[in-house]
Parts: sequence; C-alpha cells; structure tokens
Amino acid sequence: MTQATMAQNENNRPDRSEVGKEEVTIVSDYQATLSDVFKINDNPLISDEDLNQRRAVNYTIFSVPVASTFIPEKGAAAQVNADSLAHFYNNYALLGYGNYGTLRGELGIVEHIGSKNVYLGGLFKHHSSDGGIEGLFFDDDFRKTSLDFNFGQKNTNNQWKAQFGAMDSRYSWYGTPENFNPSDFSVSAFDAKHKFNDVHLSAAYESYSKAFEKMDISYKYFWDDFDSKESRFILNPKFQLNLPNSTKVHVDVEADYLNTSFSTYNSSYQYLKSNYFNLSLNPSVRFFDTDYSVELGAGLTYILGKNNGIENNSVVVYPMIKANYDLVKDIVQAYAGAVGGVKQNSYADLAEENPFVAPELELNPTKTLYDLYLGMRGKLYHNISYNIKAGFKSEDDKAMFNIYPIESGLTNRMGFQYGNSFGILYDQIKTYYAFGALNFEFTDEVALNLSGTYYHFKAENFDNVYHLPQAKINANVLINFNERWFSDLNFAYIGQRFDYIQPQEVGGIMTDFDDKEIEDFVDFNLTVGYRPSSQWMFFLKGNNIFNQNYYRFNQYQTQGFQVFGGAMYKFDLK
Repeated sequence: MTQATMAQNENNRPDRSEVGKEEVTIVSDYQATLSDVFKINDNPLISDEDLNQRRAVNYTIFSVPVASTFIPEKGAAAQVNADSLAHFYNNYALLGYGNYGTLRGELGIVEHIGSKNVYLGGLFKHHSSDGGIEGLFFDDDFRKTSLDFNFGQKNTNNQWKAQFGAMDSRYSWYGTPENFNPSDFSVSAFDAKHKFNDVHLSAAYESYSKAFEKMDISYKYFWDDFDSKESRFILNPKFQLNLPNSTKVHVDVEADYLNTSFSTYNSSYQYLKSNYFNLSLNPSVRFFDTDYSVELGAGLTYILGKNNGIENNSVVVYPMIKANYDLVKDIVQAYAGAVGGVKQNSYADLAEENPFVAPELELNPTKTLYDLYLGMRGKLYHNISYNIKAGFKSEDDKAMFNIYPIESGLTNRMGFQYGNSFGILYDQIKTYYAFGALNFEFTDEVALNLSGTYYHFKAENFDNVYHLPQAKINANVLINFNERWFSDLNFAYIGQRFDYIQPQEVGGIMTDFDDKEIEDFVDFNLTVGYRPSSQWMFFLKGNNIFNQNYYRFNQYQTQGFQVFGGAMYKFDLK
C-alpha cells in the first residue's frame, strides 16, 4: 500500500539543514508533554500488511472517533491528540460510554522531576464492549487494558527515554461458518473466549550532533491462555556522517530476534516452535541541494531461522534508492524510489491485527524484494494539496489470513476448533497499485481530506490473495462551527476481498475448493462535540450510521449502528 505524504514531508524534501552562512543556537527551558513521554501509536499508520484496514486519521483534540469495526484500537476509538494537548495542559482524563455496553477510559499524566528537562509520565487506557451482535452462537464481548510508564530527559544536544508497561486483553472466536450446527458439538458461550497478555520494555537515545545518531532497544514478552508464548528483542543503532558538498552517509543496523512456541491441540498434541534472528545492514549516501535530494543505498538481511527443528536460513538483498526533485519550487515535487526490506511476522503483531487468529501459527518473515514507485505531490492552490503515486511491488512469503476449517475426529475441541479461527497462508505476491489524495483547507474552520488506492494482485500459488481489498476510498471532513461547536464526518469504502476455503469433510463428503468472496462495505461515522471551556469537551458519536453489518474478516460480522458519548477533561497537577 502507498503512504500519503505531503509536499513538505520532512523525510522526502531536499535536506537544507546545512544551507546558510550562520549558525544560531537558541536555548530555552524544556517543558515535557504527553507527546514527548508517550509515542504510542494508537492511530497506527497503515502498512502494506494492513490493506484491508480503514485508513487511520490523525484527529485534532476536538475530534473523538469511535471504532465501528469492532476491532479495538484499530479504529482509534476515543483518540486524543497528545500533541494538541501540549498547547494547553499536560494531563487529560477521558471517559465515554455507548450502546453494546461500550466503555472507554483514558488517563494520561506527565510531571517534571527535579530539573525541568527530566520527566515522568503514565498512560492508562481501557476499551471494552459487552457485545450483542444478533444470531451468534458465541459471545462477542471484548476488553483491552494497558498501562505504561515513561521516564526521560531532553537536553540541548541529545535526548533519551525509557518505557515499560503491560497489556491485558480478552476476545472471543465468535465467527462460525455457515454450516455450523451447535448440536453437533458440546459447546458453550465460554468455549470461544481467549486472552492475550504482554509486558514490554524499551529505551531510546538520540544525539543531535554526533555520528552515533540514534539507538532504539525494545523487548516484548507475549503470551495467551493456551500456553503459547513469544519473546522478541530488537536492537536498532543508526549512524550518520556529514561529508563536504552537501553529502550525508547513513548506516542503519537492526538485529531482530524472535522466539515463539505454540501449543497445538490436534490429534497429535505437540508444540510448534520457531525462532528467527534477522540481522540487517542498510548503508546509504545522500546528496542534496536546494531543489533535489537523492539517496543511494542497498539493504542486506541475513535470516537465521528454524521451524520445528528445520532450518530456514536465507540472505535477502534489496534496493534502498529514493529521489525527490522540485519541478516548481514549493509547488510541485516529483519523487521516485526502489526500496525493499524484511518484516518479522510475530504472534503479537498478527494478534494485534486480527485477534481471532488461532494459537498455533506458522511464522515466516515476509521479504519485500523490491517496491518500485513514481509519484508527484504539491499544491494546486494555496489551500489545496495533492499526492499521486503508482508502483509495482514483489513480496515473498506474504502473510495472509485464512479461516481454519472444522477439524473432524477431535473429541475434545478447543474454542478455536469450530471453523472459527484464522491461520496464515504464505505466497509470492506481486502488486500493482495506484494512489491519489487531495487535501482541502477552505478556512481555519473547515478541512476536507480525500484519498483512494486501487490494487491489482497476482499470487504465485493461489487463485487470489486473501483478506486484501481491491480498492479503498476514504474521506474526512472536519468543521469547527465556532469556538464551542464542531463536527467530524468520516467515510470509508473497502472493496471486495476473498478468503481461502480449504476442502473439508461435511456429512462424510469432501467439499470442493472454492474461494469465498467477502462483500465490499461502506462505513460512515459522525461526531458532534461541544467545548464549554478550555478544559472540558463533551462529544457524541454515531458510528456505522448506515447500520451495515459488514464483515471485517470472513465470518466476523461487526457491530451495527453505534452511539458513543462522553467527556474529556484537561488539567495540570501544579
């Protein structure tokens, strides 16, 4: 998938950091804010692996959307823009409630310790629903709670921070197949419930003036209530060297270790174990001037892996080339690139994207051999910007979700063995894509954002790709009627998708192979808010207003029309 980038994108425009005759240093007291303390991506950027997910929209502080896709966090329910909060107060509390027993609560606090450059912060988040989708054989309630703490310091020449936290969540495999008959099994509403938990630690250091540019370290321990567990450790140092004639050399190193153990509950009970150590080296040299920038580089990843005792080692070489050129200065910019990389597919990440996966998955890294793209971005008028892009991408071991069939011959079934959980398929996928976006800022009170992407996939071993849409369209309109009243409209269209239906025995007869079409859908949401003061905000949101019981994943129907209301309070402790 493509990523929408404005004409003044910091990572793509010509680097002018060294242009000029004088150096001016301004020193001021540092004031920590929630945006410094927590860089938690509650509104995640959509990656190529999330093509069937609604576009994430970064709302202002006055916009409080609620997810209508039933998947917590993915729709950024009750999102609060911490960067906006920094302009007024350091801390906030949010509480909201809606039909389907939906409850959302958040509390974010940051305080200075001793020196004003040192801060300590905490962030608590809870999102839950009692469910209530009609016609289900299993309960569809869910909950997710997380608590994070952060400690850091920001100085003139560097900054550092450390974070630790934990997460607890519970879901249900409520999506059963069309031919499911509960009388054929001994089932109860509790059979399909399952839990995810994690504890995570991370630390980061960044220098503004030295060749050692940055270091990121993270560790996550993830487990479920089926005795499956996973450890992941990532070490990512970055180096930068400034050379004469506006030239920079970058070296990005990453060591990514993953160890996963699944307990299988089929007739031959055993453990599925996998571990991968991916070591990547990405050197590049960047040339830039006032109207262009060119980055020439390459990536090398050595994959040392083992699946159930069978070695799975490989070396992946891919390009890292990017170029930008100002066709008309500050108005039109052309850009192109050829990039690639290796993505570690972990149990934690797959469960975050789709919490209905089975606790027994085959894990392989996805290798993007190349992603070739060409685009143009700029301004049509002073308040109208655009971005168009087309590309071709080749991926090996692309991970795709598919429903596991009902297993015959099992006497004691677990909650995910009723044809209601997802496994992973891998294939070599080639993708042609075209992307376009328009952003209108009519006044300070009205903004309109439109974007759309079309995909054409070609799979090597399967007839289709699975749970990836053929098209996506998104629209967002934000209106501030006055200082107190505002509204936020969101529209999303997700095109047709497919699921791979494996042949299975039904009534003593084997079914034929046939990919299942998952219908396209439209999701329309509207928020209305009221700000009686600078500290208080009240909001009311209607989600899935068209009341479409569409399928986010095959067999997994979403909640219908939803109403969610609440309030947010901003404050300072001192």
